[in-house]
Amino acid sequence: MATEDADEAAAAASAAEKVEVQQAENEWRIDWITGASVTSPDGTDIGSISDLIVDGDTGEMKAAIIGVGGFLGIGQKQIALPWADLTINSDAQEITSDLTREEAEAAPEYVFRDQEAPAGDMMSDPAADPAAAPAADPMATGTATPPADTMATEPAGDMAAEPADGMAEPADTMATEPADTMATEPADGTTTETAPAN
Repeated sequence: MATEDADEAAAAASAAEKVEVQQAENEWRIDWITGASVTSPDGTDIGSISDLIVDGDTGEMKAAIIGVGGFLGIGQKQIALPWADLTINSDAQEITSDLTREEAEAAPEYVFRDQEAPAGDMMSDPAADPAAAPAADPMATGTATPPADTMATEPAGDMAAEPADGMAEPADTMATEPADTMATEPADGTTTETAPAN
């Protein structure tokens, strides 16, 4: 028991040296920044921050992605404002830029890149591992026969075996006959056929 307590104390002391323990007064949470509104120098709302760009080598904050225009998030374009050009006050509750709303609406949309797959990660690329790819839809490819629908192939009693109107042939065979067969019949009155009601 004493050995376990000593091991736990040593692990806690080691971990305390490897992690941050408390947020400092000059540090902000990402949660405070994303979703925050950015305003122009005259107080006009430009848009809200939807994402942040971080330098992968230095860890330095590079830019804030701001959704501009649109209505309720639909039709917005994403622009990137350099992080150094933003003024952030009151624990990220007031964020301003020297960009005007007109300039923000005229600014080019930011181009995101695709995230790279880890080297040697076969599971992230289904094309590299056919077993990981989802099974093909047999209806789309025609390579496999789908299971039979028992409701469509077996009659459900006497009512399904004969149509309600007393016709001897199923309704779907009428659909395969040409629509103009009635027009080719002689019009002299020798035969009288009535077209079945659909």
